Amino acid sequence: MRYLIIFKLKAMDVLAMKGLVASLFLMPLLFGWIAGAANIANVAPDIRLALTDQDQTDASNQLIGRLLLNGWDITVTDEQEAARMMVRNQIDGLVTVEAGYERSLADLDESYLYYEPAEGSLVTTVVREAIAAAVLPAHAEEVLLQRVRRRYAHIGKDIPNHLDQDFRTAMSEYASGKASLRIDYIGRIHTEPALTFVISDYAMEVFFLSIYAILGGLTLAGGGFRRRLASTNKGIAADYFSTLAALFCLGSLQIVLYSTVMSLAMQSVLRIQDLLYLMLFLLMMLGISQLFQLISQNIRLYLSLLTVLLLSIAGGCFFPLSELLMRSVGQFTPHGWTLGMIRGYPALPVFYPVALSVILILFGYYLQKYKAAGSVAESGVIQA
Repeated sequence: MRYLIIFKLKAMDVLAMKGLVASLFLMPLLFGWIAGAANIANVAPDIRLALTDQDQTDASNQLIGRLLLNGWDITVTDEQEAARMMVRNQIDGLVTVEAGYERSLADLDESYLYYEPAEGSLVTTVVREAIAAAVLPAHAEEVLLQRVRRRYAHIGKDIPNHLDQDFRTAMSEYASGKASLRIDYIGRIHTEPALTFVISDYAMEVFFLSIYAILGGLTLAGGGFRRRLASTNKGIAADYFSTLAALFCLGSLQIVLYSTVMSLAMQSVLRIQDLLYLMLFLLMMLGISQLFQLISQNIRLYLSLLTVLLLSIAGGCFFPLSELLMRSVGQFTPHGWTLGMIRGYPALPVFYPVALSVILILFGYYLQKYKAAGSVAESGVIQA
């Protein structure tokens, strides 16, 4: 009961800090939305096109299918909607297939296919080359089909009704059979690994949690309330563990809030294991915050924030880490370990951060007990 009362008091102390509360509940919403939107932009197709098909033939459908093989986001729509998308800068360009495209494939004397790039588009050359690569096979097929038709006319036979379909089927079988190129590799192919530590969507969350743990631990540590508790039986233990419990519970709530908002923005599934990794990271940082109690109060805040900044940089919160840095430095920092586990990169087993957290928290407890005993002795209070 005593621990519960002190826990409530500590939680109220945290909630009374308006700046910390604002950053605890409002910043996760902002960070989660930014991270989710950024991730959608990262995985979205590199090129977005609008296409108007005025020909409505098998040849135009084949052109659209070949362009889609590039992995682009192609919206087939009418001219009015395509024009609106161009004005709103929602696409990189507009492809127009005019009526008569299929008839022009044999000679390509007249152009029935146009590409209009959007203002400031940097992919014009790529799109035009892709369109040419999609049209040339169709042109070759049509030229060969014309020769076959002329041959039928020359020998006086009727052209079969399914000539086009049979011809394309035969070409496809020939391309995948006799015309295919088979390459046999002798020996084993050795490739150098090029693993890089991509900045995670949780990088901002990890950095924010470290700031929260350090500032929260420094703010609730010490003070007259702790000195009064130190004069009672097991008062320092009640104060110390209640402080960590309050910070951990509120931090865990923030983790769930951030992850939920980001998952909603990304329209993805919320992974429970990611939440557990972040909670373990929070526990590690709460343990590390106790080490700063050894530093003089005059420089404690500045030195602790500088340490968090260096750990964040070494852990890959602000820029990608190479494989060498990740293996030699990154995975041995709390930030790098957490981001590595979330992304599935090589990292230390979970046992090590758990053991480190327990050791640091116990060390912090005995340190606070020692300091409290010294304070009580100086004030002339004699403990029983």
